[in-house]
Amino acid sequence: MEHVPGSFGTSASFALRFGQIIFSSASLIFMCLDYDFYDFTTFCYLTTVMAFVTPWSISLALADTYSVLLKQLPHEPRLLSMVLAGQMIIQT
Repeated sequence: MEHVPGSFGTSASFALRFGQIIFSSASLIFMCLDYDFYDFTTFCYLTTVMAFVTPWSISLALADTYSVLLKQLPHEPRLLSMVLAGQMIIQT
């Protein structure tokens, strides 16, 4: 199977996930620090989404770290389908 840069279980994927953790955490912190934040429903929705994205990104970064340390890509269909389903839920 071809190794695509940034695919799940590679060091590039870990770097992308780490960036996602940093930016989602920063956006969550900055949105929560605003005192007029709760007046707008849209910003409350965005905070809720970021509250789900951050732990999801952390869990996938840990899985990428485990795969990189073992130097073995995860090819289990069950694991890949869970990652795909989680990504689709988070992206909507």
